Amino acid sequence: MIEFRDVHLRYHYDEFELLKGATFTLNDGINTVLCDAQSGKTSLCRLLIADVKPTEGQIFVDGKDVQSITNSNLDILYLPSDPVFFEGRSILYNVAYPLAVRKVARDVRNGVAAEMCERFSITDCKQKMRKLPIDMRKRVAIARGATVSRKYVLWDDFWEGDVQAAKQCLALFEDATNVIFTSDPRLALGNTVVMDGGVAVFQGNADDAKQIAAGLQWLACQRGTD
Repeated sequence: MIEFRDVHLRYHYDEFELLKGATFTLNDGINTVLCDAQSGKTSLCRLLIADVKPTEGQIFVDGKDVQSITNSNLDILYLPSDPVFFEGRSILYNVAYPLAVRKVARDVRNGVAAEMCERFSITDCKQKMRKLPIDMRKRVAIARGATVSRKYVLWDDFWEGDVQAAKQCLALFEDATNVIFTSDPRLALGNTVVMDGGVAVFQGNADDAKQIAAGLQWLACQRGTD
């Protein structure tokens, strides 16, 4: 379980307070954090992976403050809309990287990486990352993430409105707690938190959350909720 308790966030270079006392809970299974475009989705993820610290408040993962947990023990996979890779290295190298960090022998990690590439229909593992289109880069990111078992998976604007793709990807990590961060109500699934003005204004089922979001007149809501 993930808990945000009265979390405030203001970046040092900006007087604007992005989060203004966000309080909500993300349960086991599938969750969605639904908020308007450019309103803090990535910042929420960065807080969860302890990449930034809250100005005030606390964030707990399984009862522990994330600031007290080392990155290697957070057990969180973060999948952003534009994943970061070693651009000059091969697909195989990038997919195997989480195992290399964990000191797994090269032949073993390359074998696992090759299996993941085959599983996700990535045919040329020797190809350099910088040559790949965005849809293939996302597929490589998922394959890389799947090399190591994770308890939490954060999807940060990953699918661009493709609900079917979202459900297929979530099924790949069905043993983990998945959290979708999106401004598109069509992608809201499971336990859904609606953020507005830096605070959580609703938490409940996805259908009710879509109605709440539609009433907030977001730009994203103009795309529809079906």
